[in-house]
Amino acid sequence: KDALRYYTRTSGKPITFEYVLLRGFNDGLEDARELVKYASDVHAKVNLIEYNPTGDGEFGRTDAKDAEAFQRFLEEKGVTARIRRSRGRDIDAACGQLANKNKVLGNAEG
Repeated sequence: KDALRYYTRTSGKPITFEYVLLRGFNDGLEDARELVKYASDVHAKVNLIEYNPTGDGEFGRTDAKDAEAFQRFLEEKGVTARIRRSRGRDIDAACGQLANKNKVLGNAEG
């Protein structure tokens, strides 16, 4: 935290955390409380990122209503938070999905 505070103080630029929401892993109320404490302490804003499942991973995508509730909680506690919407998910081409498909295809060929 000291390094983050130092950066903000010396650069005058805000800190932004990129927080990937993983269903049942880090998207609960207690997780939101912990994030509020940490972000508030260093005056950071938070970009909430929707996870894009690849089909072979153990994590799932947080429901939209749960992601919005998570965001609302942060905002109510004074932390600026935005949900970054992913594009290309409907054709499995969102961030992380296409790379995984290429990896699988590459392994099948080699």
